[in-house]
Amino acid sequence: MDAIIMAGGLAQRLGVEEKACVMLIDRPLISYLLDSLLGAEHIERVFVQTSPYSPETESCVRDRYGDDVLILRTSGDNYVGDMVNAVKDAGSTGPVMILMPDLPLVESGHIDTIVESYEERSIPAMSVYAPIGLFRELGLRPGTVFNKNGEMLIPVGINVLDSAKIEEEQVDFDHLTTIPEVAINVDSVVELAKCEEMLLARMV
Repeated sequence: MDAIIMAGGLAQRLGVEEKACVMLIDRPLISYLLDSLLGAEHIERVFVQTSPYSPETESCVRDRYGDDVLILRTSGDNYVGDMVNAVKDAGSTGPVMILMPDLPLVESGHIDTIVESYEERSIPAMSVYAPIGLFRELGLRPGTVFNKNGEMLIPVGINVLDSAKIEEEQVDFDHLTTIPEVAINVDSVVELAKCEEMLLARMV
């Protein structure tokens, strides 16, 4: 399965223009997720989508990863349009994982588990969610909440789509995770601080 990180947007809530380049401890935010994707058994190729709004992200990825991570340039004007064009430009065939760049706690094993969950079902697409209770336990307030069959769920920023149907609306199923490292994305300085706390705890 190919993986594409969508990193062509702005990060106004963090007070910077390029979220992927925000420093977390000693590395750019996006590098944590890239390392995990490159180490995952079920991920074949790793791409980063950039745009005219994210030149520093493109430079950062090229400098750190060279040919191990491929760049996909799109307009940056529309997320869905950028995603469709990125998947086409990647030449992906079959399922493709789409991720946001702000998931620094996700590990290679988590990625492989998500791929395996997708492969267990004969459904074109999958979305990864976490229950709102998990965020309450962590002392975080998510920005986006969906009511799905009476359960309040938070999208974590990981989806799997059928690249052959990328221009179509795809039937999907929900993969529910209760793993904090998968659930937390960096959408504010509070979440950035929480990720730093958890990463430092790993190092002890």
